[in-house]
Parts: sequence; C-alpha cells; structure tokens
Amino acid sequence: MSKLKFHSTKCRVSDIILKSFLVLLVLLSSLRLHAQSVALKSNLLYDALCIPSLGTEVRLDSTLTLSVSSTYCPISYGSDRKWKNWSVQYEARHWFRKSFRGPYIGVFGIHGGFNLNRIPIFRLTSHRAEGNFNGAGLTFGFHRILSPHWGIDTSLSAGYLHLRYRHYREGTYGYLEYTKGRDYVGPVSLSVSLVYIIK
Repeated sequence: MSKLKFHSTKCRVSDIILKSFLVLLVLLSSLRLHAQSVALKSNLLYDALCIPSLGTEVRLDSTLTLSVSSTYCPISYGSDRKWKNWSVQYEARHWFRKSFRGPYIGVFGIHGGFNLNRIPIFRLTSHRAEGNFNGAGLTFGFHRILSPHWGIDTSLSAGYLHLRYRHYREGTYGYLEYTKGRDYVGPVSLSVSLVYIIK
C-alpha cells in the first residue's frame, strides 16, 4: 500500500514538473515576438556521455537573457545496473557586453531526480539509490561567436543542492535500508554547448 502511494505521488510530481517545463517552453517561444533572438543549444559534454541535453535561451534586452535547459539519462546496463537521471535548470543571465556575446554571470535554480543501481561508485555496488534534488546558485560563462547563427557557450555553475533519497539493498531479499537527506555545496554543472541563434 505504501509503495503504491509513494509511486502515485512520484508520478504526480513528475507530471507537474513535465507540464510546467512544457508551459515554460511555450512562453519562452512566444517571447520571440518581442525579443530579437532565441537560441537553441545542446551541452556537448553531456551528449558525449550519452546524457541527451536540450536548452533554449531568449533575449529579453541588450544584456539580459532567460535560459532553460534539461537533461535526461535513460541508461540501463546488464546485470540490473542502471544510471538514470533527469534535471531542469532555469537561469537568468546578465551579459557584460551584449546578449550572446562574451562573458556573463547567471543566477539559476535546478531540480531533478535519479535512480542509480549497482554502479561501482557512491558505494552502490550492491545497492540502489533513488531520489530527487533541488538547488540554486551562480553561473559564470563565456559565449564565443562562430558565425552569425552559431556559437560555443562554456560555463560553470556552482551552488547549493539538497538531496533526498531512499537507499535500498539489492538481491533476492532486497529491502529499503533508510531514507536520507543530504546538503551539498560546490560545482553543480559544467557546460560546453553548441548554440544555434534564431534571428
């Protein structure tokens, strides 16, 4: 009964997050009527690790943009091993020169979830961890123009994350060992993104 209740709660939360993300994307797309530029981007570092990423960024004025990016990793290996996670990061950026040109600083919020099972890190060789995280922080980055429509955006985000997860012992008699919360302060994401600017 408790597992069913937990699963339905998790599904409702996932649905709410997905719907809010889609609504935000629609709103960002509509801003193109008032803004001069919209950018589509993908983090090449995550893509190389088979973690698909997609983002959009809208110019609000000459030095301010609003960015939304997401990742989703559906990887499952043999022997019941898996590394599954997703994240959505919202960010307001202030550009020191001009939007989509040169250095910038950003303020971001991030949330996501993960399901890790029998992987040789985080002491999960014979365990599974499933949970979610929320956080916020600062981003420092630089956008290099390659052509009128293409660019490379490099950035480092650092800040605070709160993780809440359930730790399971795997095996014939697998069971929930404990539920735990953890706080983290430090680097949150590294990005080298290929950017296409729609003008």
